[in-house]
Amino acid sequence: MKYFIFLLLIGLQSDSVLAEDWKETLLLHHSKNITGVNAQCANDTETWLHSLDILTEVSAECILTKKCTKKEEKLLEENFYALEQLDSFGKFPSSGLFEIPLIFDGSYQECERISGKKYETNYCYVILIPGKNSSHCHVSKSGDLTPTTVFFRSAVCMPNSCDQTEISNVINQIADIPFTVCGSHCSRYPVKKDSAFWGFSAFMIVMISIAILATSVDYILETISSEEEKKEKKNLALRILLSFSLWTNAELILSVKEQKPGFIKCLDCIRFLSMLWVVSGHTVSTIMFPGIKYSSKHRSEMLFSDVLLPITTFTKHFWNHLLLNAFVSVDTFFLLSGIVVAYLFFKQRPKKSQILSPITWTLFYVHRYLRLTPPYMIFLGFYIVYSEYIQGPVAAVGLNAGIYAVESCKKTWWRNLLYINNFGDSTQACYGITWYLAVDTQLYLVAPIVLIALWFSFIWGAVAVAAGCVGSIITVYVLYAEYHLPADQFGKGSLINFGKMLYQKPWIRCTPYLIGLLVGYGIAVFGKRRVRLHWALSVVGWLIALGIASACLFSTNEYDKGAIWTDFEKATYYNFSRFLWAIAVSWVIVANHMGWGGPINNFMSHPLWQPLGRLSYCAYIVHFFLIDFYTNINDSPMHYYSTFQVWIYYAVPITIIAYIFAFFWSCLFEIPTLKLEKMLIEAILGVGNGRASGKVGDVAKLEIKSENPLQVKRMEDVEIVRIEEKLPSDFNMKL
Repeated sequence: MKYFIFLLLIGLQSDSVLAEDWKETLLLHHSKNITGVNAQCANDTETWLHSLDILTEVSAECILTKKCTKKEEKLLEENFYALEQLDSFGKFPSSGLFEIPLIFDGSYQECERISGKKYETNYCYVILIPGKNSSHCHVSKSGDLTPTTVFFRSAVCMPNSCDQTEISNVINQIADIPFTVCGSHCSRYPVKKDSAFWGFSAFMIVMISIAILATSVDYILETISSEEEKKEKKNLALRILLSFSLWTNAELILSVKEQKPGFIKCLDCIRFLSMLWVVSGHTVSTIMFPGIKYSSKHRSEMLFSDVLLPITTFTKHFWNHLLLNAFVSVDTFFLLSGIVVAYLFFKQRPKKSQILSPITWTLFYVHRYLRLTPPYMIFLGFYIVYSEYIQGPVAAVGLNAGIYAVESCKKTWWRNLLYINNFGDSTQACYGITWYLAVDTQLYLVAPIVLIALWFSFIWGAVAVAAGCVGSIITVYVLYAEYHLPADQFGKGSLINFGKMLYQKPWIRCTPYLIGLLVGYGIAVFGKRRVRLHWALSVVGWLIALGIASACLFSTNEYDKGAIWTDFEKATYYNFSRFLWAIAVSWVIVANHMGWGGPINNFMSHPLWQPLGRLSYCAYIVHFFLIDFYTNINDSPMHYYSTFQVWIYYAVPITIIAYIFAFFWSCLFEIPTLKLEKMLIEAILGVGNGRASGKVGDVAKLEIKSENPLQVKRMEDVEIVRIEEKLPSDFNMKL
């Protein structure tokens, strides 16, 4: 420390940087008592400013005398924390001024390091409005900010005894800057441990304990039991316990094997690549617009959150449309969902009695709800209870919008439970990405209309699909004519109406799903008929699919640069980009399945994709939470430099972490739920133990096989087979 102070004093020997000149350079003035804050906040701030005064006076004396006494050295050392605290502030103006920086970062780690030396400190971002004593901002008692415009945020390191409003008052009084501080948001804030916290924490401890016990029992039985003993039927209690065995569940997830003939092998690869695309899109939105992903409440406050010039020119770069239009990955998952629902249903060759039985469709819905809801709702509880503990500079620069998201979840979680969270006030939606689970479930509700029509006649089914697609297309044209919506989420127009009327509504998003039902039916019924296709025709097919996909991704290039499109043109793009994207991806799936893919099929159908495909559902659920976690472990907010930088430094690591987290979440909750649900249905209907007969037994067997991705072949061994048939409808994914 003494050596550092010596170097500091050497650097201050210029006559232009002495005592008062130093304070002028730091833009700090302190000539009267601080008012409008609590006593502890005022006292801590006065202590800090007084320490700065001591540093100024003593260092000036040392410079003038060319030597520091022991007393002066002690004073410098005791008060040096004040300079460190000031050094952790954001520097204004910063370098790169002509790129129009919106955030002036300080040093989060430095602010944390000095905490406790004299008082606890907190790293915060203050909201700056141009003009001294500006009237363009209003701060409520709760610290909420409602400015007309927000341009800048600057880091400050302040005593923890000062709350958000008080920090604004203090900075406005002591800082001589041409801005008004309209509010502040801090990287650390108190979180109350309520009954929900203790209750959910106890639940997690119990579940982890059960998993550890089940794993131990499973390992012991596997080690000491003979082959004959392993085949003996286990009692119900033991079977239930072993459902939670991490040993067995991990083996099911990680198993890699050659799939049976007829299975659509390329789906796992498509799921994983689409998942990576989803994470990339969400990561970019987090960098550029932190806070917007939580609630529309912050749209006016969070116009941009980085260096303005690179962000405003982001849409002008051609290849950036791979992320700008990453929203089509949503349509990929809708397509996959429809394909596998129809494929698994018709692969069983259901009888007419099964098709017409109410039991079939009752189980069709009940089974879907039971197998999707537990891992989803348990994670929602995890998010509500623990997400507020993710605190850091990114949360602060995003105005701590996650707090509002959690508050919304506490009020509206029941809508997620009923899968209706895509309706109503979107600003109150719980865990925004889950709108997709709602839409996919709603489409699943009407899927039997098409399935039944297809069973009776392909023509009837095709007419039903065509009617649904035409109805959706007409609706989009009407909405664009009435509300003048943007063509995409980066165009001019009401983004709130875009999300509320188009993006999250099942009658708008149904087109890829309906196409998927038709494609799934075709693969199930005609897929075994290997049709030879000349390699030239195959290449032409792939080139056409590539051209269609490219048009869907890059057609908005001129529009996003500022070209004016009519409402008809925007509606046409929105309608047919999704429709044609589904056609292009359908070609990829059908061509690979029919053997027309060549090396592409070898890559996409490789067994190594299987574990990643199985984990996609849980990975999707958890990834949004993990974006917050990963970005807040840095000591400053992320900054956008290039798409490649975002992808390498953020999207790929977050995807890896998401799949690791998903592995444990699936072992703990998803697979045990599937096993228990299987036992329940078999116990009720007697399937698999000989008690059921006739139509009821046939219906139960059909339903258990029709959509279940983890099919139990022998319950006494808890042996789950055909794990590769995990459904995209179960991997409900959203951009």
